[in-house]
Amino acid sequence: MADECIHGFDDGLCAICFPPKEPEPKVVVAPTARTGRHGNAIGRPARASARVAGTARASTIAEAPVDPKTLRIYHVTHVDNLASILGEGAILADGAGAKPVVDVSAPDARAYRRATAVEGTDAVVADYVPFLLSTDAHVWNAVRTGNPDPRLTSAAVERQPADHVILVGSVAGAVGARTDTPGSVVVTDADAAAGGVDVASEWNQVLRMLQRLHREEEGSRLLSAEFLVRECLPLERVLLIAVGNDRVRDRVRAALDAVGLRTRVAVYPPWFQPTAAGEAE
Repeated sequence: MADECIHGFDDGLCAICFPPKEPEPKVVVAPTARTGRHGNAIGRPARASARVAGTARASTIAEAPVDPKTLRIYHVTHVDNLASILGEGAILADGAGAKPVVDVSAPDARAYRRATAVEGTDAVVADYVPFLLSTDAHVWNAVRTGNPDPRLTSAAVERQPADHVILVGSVAGAVGARTDTPGSVVVTDADAAAGGVDVASEWNQVLRMLQRLHREEEGSRLLSAEFLVRECLPLERVLLIAVGNDRVRDRVRAALDAVGLRTRVAVYPPWFQPTAAGEAE
């Protein structure tokens, strides 16, 4: 088996450890200037061709499609909830019967997600398992910094970040073969239960929105975005469980051994520490 990076992917499949190379610029040969009978150059100047080549290269990079196999998604939960997830064999949506022992979601926020319809589907937000698109997402960083957030219980931001685990999957693993089923996965550019958010529920729309979110230079919407998976994500599609210290790693490994799972567990403290951006919020 190939070696895996810290993010749970085989060599060459992680966009962080193995960033994709930019497309090679197309070589555009400027046409040789023809000379008229009186010695004057005829035709387009070489400088104009150079500008056209540069424009084509920039357009190619901006329009390059994202690879759903290398796009990671992150589900954060308290370590005490892992036993019920393992017992179900999947991460369940609230509407599919999830019963967390330690609920990090504020009651009002959970009730609102149960009542808010997802545009383009016949479901509400609570029918989906929520995933983040960045480990620096605002809601997770609120836990890491201890800053109150209306989406979280007060206890959630008072606990140690390392009391949580991050289950890591990929966009391709989440959608599986359901690319022709609208609403099997959904992307929103902010809290899915908030009003006025951009929603993508058709697979081609999902890919386009993911591309936009990952291409934005400032990345602000990526930190607010949600990736939603209808009903559940089976545990065999979880590539990695990230933890903040050795104590939690040993506890998670013991739980996995008890149910015969060999999911990779990695200690990666940076994901559980506040970022500079989060401290400034």
